Formats: sequence, C-alpha cells, structure tokens
Amino acid sequence: MFALLRFSIVVAPRLGGGLLALAVLSAVTSLAVAVLIGQVVGLTPAFVAGGPGAPSLTAFSLLVAALVLVFTADGVLTVLSSMATTRLTYDSDEVVYRAISATMTASPRIGHLESPAVSDESRRARGIGNRAIWVGLFPLAELVRSRLLAIGSAVLVGVLFSWPAAALLLSTTALVEWWSARMSAVEQVTWRSGTRTGREADYAYELGMGTAAKELRVFGFAPWLMDRYVRDWRAGMVPLWRVRQVATLRTMVVYAAHLGALAFAVWLLVRDVNAGLLGLAEVATVLTALLRLAMSANGVAAASMERATSALQSLYRLPGTALAVREGEHRSGEHADGKDATVGAWAARVAGPAVVDPPRLPSGPPEVRLEGVWFRYPGSDVDVLRGLDLRLGAGEAIGLVGLNGAGKSTLVHLLAGAYRPSAGRVVVDGVDLAEFDDHELAAWQRRLAPVTQEFLRLPLTASENVTLAEPPDQKRLAAVAVTARVDAAVATLPRGWDTVLERSVTDGGDLSGGQWQRLALARALYAVNDGAGLLVLDEPAAALDVRSEAELVDRYLKLATGVTSLLISHRFSVVRNADRICVLEEGVIAEQGSHHELLEMGGRYAEMFELQAARYVGGDGDA
Repeated sequence: MFALLRFSIVVAPRLGGGLLALAVLSAVTSLAVAVLIGQVVGLTPAFVAGGPGAPSLTAFSLLVAALVLVFTADGVLTVLSSMATTRLTYDSDEVVYRAISATMTASPRIGHLESPAVSDESRRARGIGNRAIWVGLFPLAELVRSRLLAIGSAVLVGVLFSWPAAALLLSTTALVEWWSARMSAVEQVTWRSGTRTGREADYAYELGMGTAAKELRVFGFAPWLMDRYVRDWRAGMVPLWRVRQVATLRTMVVYAAHLGALAFAVWLLVRDVNAGLLGLAEVATVLTALLRLAMSANGVAAASMERATSALQSLYRLPGTALAVREGEHRSGEHADGKDATVGAWAARVAGPAVVDPPRLPSGPPEVRLEGVWFRYPGSDVDVLRGLDLRLGAGEAIGLVGLNGAGKSTLVHLLAGAYRPSAGRVVVDGVDLAEFDDHELAAWQRRLAPVTQEFLRLPLTASENVTLAEPPDQKRLAAVAVTARVDAAVATLPRGWDTVLERSVTDGGDLSGGQWQRLALARALYAVNDGAGLLVLDEPAAALDVRSEAELVDRYLKLATGVTSLLISHRFSVVRNADRICVLEEGVIAEQGSHHELLEMGGRYAEMFELQAARYVGGDGDA
C-alpha cells in the first residue's frame, strides 16, 4: 500500500495527495457517524418520554441534523474519492507506458529489444488483465480508509466496551488481509513463471490479427493458429487455476475465523447489555463500531495491492534489466537510481533531449573500418563474423555479396552501432563506435540512410513514411519519389501523399510489396538529401524483378555520389557497378575487387556469378 501511495504522489502530486486526504477525511466522518448514531439512539427514549433532563427539541434536532450532515459528507467524500481514483488510474497508465517506452528507446542500441528477460519484465510491468498497476490504484483510497477506520473502530470498542474484543477482531481483520496478500503473492510467482508462455500466446494472437492475417486465412492456417493461442494461453493459466483451487478451502477457513471473532464480540456485547453494564448510547456506538471493524477487512483490495505492487516492482527493475543486457553484464538488474528514476524517466523524454557536446565526427561522407570484428548473438554458440576486416572509403560505393546467412545484415547492425562486436572494432573517421555515448551514437545513426530487408511500413501518411518529419520539403519529396519511381503509385492513392497507408482508416490506402520497397528507397534518398553520409541498401529491391532492381540501384549509385554507399545483395548482377565488391563467406571477406577483377580471379565470386547468370538465362528471374 505504501509503495502505491508513493507512486501515486510521484505520478500526480496534487491528485495523489488529495486522494490520501480524502481517504483520511472519509475515515474520520465514518467514525463520527458511528459516534453520532450512538448519541441519537441513546437520547431517543428520553426525548420521546420528555420530562426533566430530557434534551430539548432544538438540541435533539441539531444532533440528528449533525448525523445527517456527517453521513451525507461521508457519501460525498466517497464520490469525490472515486472520481479522483479514476483520474489517477488514467494518469498512471500514461506514466507506465511512457516509462516503459522511455526505457526501451533510451539507447540507440537494440540488444535489449531482443532479450527474453527484458521482454518478460516489460510484460510484467505493463500488467495483463487484473495484474496491472492500475488494479491496485482503484482500491487504494478505500484500503487506506478501511485501515484507518479499523484502527479508529478498535479504539472506540476498546474504550467503550472491551480491549480484548477489539484486539481480537482487529487481529482477524489483519489476518484476512495478510492471507489474501499472501495468496496473491503465491499467484504472482506462478504467473511470473508463465510469462514466457503468455508472451507466446500474445504473439500467436497478434500474428492472426496483424500483417500475416491475410496469408494465414488464404492458406487455411487460422484454425491452427487459434488452437496454438488457446494451447499457450491455457499453459500459462492452468498452474494459476491450480494454485487458486488449493487456496480456496484455506481462504474460507480464514474468513470463517474472522466471522467467528465478530460473533464472539457481539455475544460479549449482548452479555454485558443483559448484565446492565452498558447504556443504550454505548451499545449503539459499540455495535456500529464492531460492524465497521469487521467490514474493514478488505481481502480483495489487499490482493489487488499485491498484484499491483508486483507490476510496480517490475517497472522499477526494467531499466536495470535493459541496461545489464545492453552492457552484457550478468547482474540482478536493479536500477542504480531506484524508483524515482524509473517513474520519472518519461518526464525527461517529454522535456526534450539534453544539451550535449557536438559529436566527434566531421560532416560529409564517412570512412568506416571494421577491424578484426567477431560477433555472435546472445545465447548462441556460433560466431556469425570471425575476425572480419573491411574498409568503406569516404565517398566509395561498396558492394557486399554472400549467401543467405553469411552475416550481411548483421554487419549492417554493427555499422549502425546497434550491436557491439564480441571482439574487434568498428571505427568511423578514426573513432571507435564503442567510445560513443548514447547521444553521439544517435547522432551517428542519423547520418545513416538505410534500406533493410525489413523496411518500415508505418500506418502514417505516404508523405510521413518518406520524410519522418513535419513539415516535409515538397520539392525534395517529389524529386526522390521520381528517382525511386514511386510517384505514380502515390498518385493513385485516394488522397495522394496525404493518404494514410492503412486500409482500416477512412480514405486510407495501401501499396503492393514492390511499391512499399520503392517508398522505403525514397525515404533513404530523402535522408541523403538531408545530410546523411552513409547509404546502406540491404537487398534494397528484392520485391522487384532483377532488371528493375538493377536499374533502380544504378540510378541510386549515380544520384548518391558524394556519400559512402554499401550495397548488399545476394543477386550478384545488382552490385556489378560498385567501385569495389566484397565477398562475405564464413564470417570473413574472402575476396574483394571490381566486378571485372573478381571475374578474372576465377574464385568464389566468379563461380557464383556464373551460376546465377546461367539461371537467369534459363528464365528463373527470382534466383
């Protein structure tokens, strides 16, 4: 409870503080109602009988009016608390997602995005169903009120009636909440252990509703996917159901003990009333306080607190987990700055980037060298690159060829600094990328104009898919569209460049695979015209036929003069006009030279080029 109170005050200081104040006031008014009920009941016989010592009409009326007023105020405070709680849950939901997004996008490196540990912790921080942070915020004010009311009611019972009875009922109230929180904690352990299967179930669901939905239905895989979703979902839920089944009987025993304590306290009260030890006012007050005390046992809220606190702890752990993965460290994952750093992370990003020293790299086309680079993916025991040496001269157009799986795309990630080499260096204009801080690395990445095999398909306007900025330079936009030969496709869209590329949107549209690829090429050209110095084309037009791809790449190389270019393709004919062609094989550069030089060498390049050329002549244009 205290952790969530602290979180609510950090998220929204005025709202969180106001909610706490409302809870305290509501507890006070509820206790006042119990006292006033006792006074009204106690004075009613004398007021009705009249005579000496009886309260006057004015005094009794004021007492009843006070009871009605306090009771009404208690109801108003409950409504206000509910309104404030609803607003707090909305604000906290935004903060949670901003904090998670800030963590996941805090670094220009991407290793943490592919980490199962980070993915699981992120999923736990978001919460699924009734296990999110907001689930604990809804009953937060009520639980604070209930606990204050329990303490106040116990004091009334102790002062007016019996301290042992008050202590007994207060103890069983605490037992109910402790047991509910404990059972929820056991559930949390079980649920956390099933995070992976839950993530796999989510993947199956999103796959069936996302980009693969059409293909899955065309080939009749929808039922199979649904079966897999249900299987994975049940695999995560069945252990949780078993835990709940085992806990049900014990929970009933705990609640029975609490009700038994209430029954015993009421029996003691009746006994003392029968013995004439309590007056009518005391009886009414004590009975009301006993019922208030018994009803303050809020096991459901306590369980919700436990679930929400677990999600909150995952939110606090997430930055440290991501940092440990990025740095390759094997540690617990605690964030160095603790809770405030995590919760406040989103605020710093909203405020804008920090002012930093200018990057150490000069402008213009860069020279890039990979020196003795080794690399293997986390969790793998196979080296993708094995001591690779490669130089990209400033302003040079380099072709990179190799079989599928040779490590070509991995090399692009290393060039961008998204991954760090397992050994060796990636040097840009004499500076090792490993020495860059996040701001410098981000500045370097902005100087790259990449088109990868998995190019972006953003549900934004066609214009925004190219410029990724507002407002676009219309002249440059038109020029790169012509170069990429996507202008005609855009012209057919319902609203031209202002068409949202998503069919589910009103007046939205979509492009074919080849047209999307041309749009991605236009995006890279736009970046080059905006100052990017390294153009990377990784299988830039695989959705096009061989002739169209070769023509498009040739135009790119002509228009991209003055920048360093890396052209990657498994189609050897596409890279033949590059200044230098490098053959990547078994993690190293096996051969390099111009197209004609490599053919004259009669090595691996010549062998594979002739093999592909023979297949093209035979009519297999997709080889």
